[in-house]
Amino acid sequence: ALDARLPITDAMFQIGAPGDSLDAALAEGRLFLADYAMLDGAELGTFPNGQKYLYAPLALFVLDRATRKLRPVAIQCKQTPAPDNPIFTPDDGYNWLIAKTIVETADGNVHEASTHLGRTHMTMEPFVVTTYRHLAANHPLSLLLWPHFEGTLAINDASWRHLIADKGAVEKLFGGTIETSRSVCVKGVQSVHVMNDLLPLTFQRRGVADQQAFPNYPYRDDALLYWGAIHEWVDGYVRLYYPDDTEVQRDTEVQAWARELVSQEGGRLNGLPNGGAIQRIPELIEVVTFVIYTCSVQHAAVNFPQYDHMSYAPNMPLAGYRPAPTTKRGATEADFVAMLPTLDMAELQMDLGYLLGSVHYTELGQYPKEQFRDQRVAPLLSRFQTRLADNGTTIAERNQARRPYDTLAPKGIPQSINI
Repeated sequence: ALDARLPITDAMFQIGAPGDSLDAALAEGRLFLADYAMLDGAELGTFPNGQKYLYAPLALFVLDRATRKLRPVAIQCKQTPAPDNPIFTPDDGYNWLIAKTIVETADGNVHEASTHLGRTHMTMEPFVVTTYRHLAANHPLSLLLWPHFEGTLAINDASWRHLIADKGAVEKLFGGTIETSRSVCVKGVQSVHVMNDLLPLTFQRRGVADQQAFPNYPYRDDALLYWGAIHEWVDGYVRLYYPDDTEVQRDTEVQAWARELVSQEGGRLNGLPNGGAIQRIPELIEVVTFVIYTCSVQHAAVNFPQYDHMSYAPNMPLAGYRPAPTTKRGATEADFVAMLPTLDMAELQMDLGYLLGSVHYTELGQYPKEQFRDQRVAPLLSRFQTRLADNGTTIAERNQARRPYDTLAPKGIPQSINI
């Protein structure tokens, strides 16, 4: 259904999608809305160079019938329709460019604070802590998980001390106050629901699972290769030690681990099976797969493009320095340039993007020598490593036929969140 907050007409729609119609796109499931509502009402920052701006835009895209690629057709810079909050379309000149840049700014703020920091770094931290507290060093799950936790507490601590500290890099670069950025991070963590956020389910929920209907989505296609490989590895490993569901229920360490993950005095995580009482082997397999995938592939997917996409500030400025246009036309190149960050902030964004987006340490599947002394693990691990290598071959072949997407090449995926 169309969203009442974005009262677009068919005439507006056809400016960005000539030869198409709003009704047809709607009926055929080709409309997609990027909604940055979590930024609505954000307290705007001023540090260090004066007033900054951050909006909660709505951006409407259509899947082109012929090319099967997404095309932006309409942008509204605020959530509520109003005369001074017009719907911008691709014929609006520099006003359209400014509106697109406002969407990029919102996307950068949500990406960094919620998708990246909140939904990988901070969501995995409770798993690190509870594993240390409740699983013995020689517990099978401990042996499996620890390589995927290496460096996570250290990098999270460094983030709190430097990036999201008062007057730190985030407060300098982002459009909101530091309290705003921390709040978006909290919303990101609270939005995680483990059993609903298993990778294949996320694509189904957002209407982008069908590779024929929605073909141009390399993250989805490459990530699913890894989800399948990790799931197979975890499935075989877990079943070595738990012959039936009763053994899972009797494992007091695993039960204590899960209870603390959901406890309000502990991890406060949402969506673990049965409110934190894992009863069945498949449930344990899904949770562990979710953890390993998030620590490795998902973090790689959201961390390393920081350099590719964000180091050039005009592509994704993390703050605007002029308010959004209140009319559809009339902006100039000078107006666009005036909304971009100052040179010192652009340099800081470039430096930070390069640092965070270019440091690779460890590689998924390359466990320390003698990590698994149980000889039954060896063939399972060998199979996992073979599948990872096959993933690399498949991705290299795909990149010959698509706009290259190298983010999830095997050598670019560390074992853990360590940068």
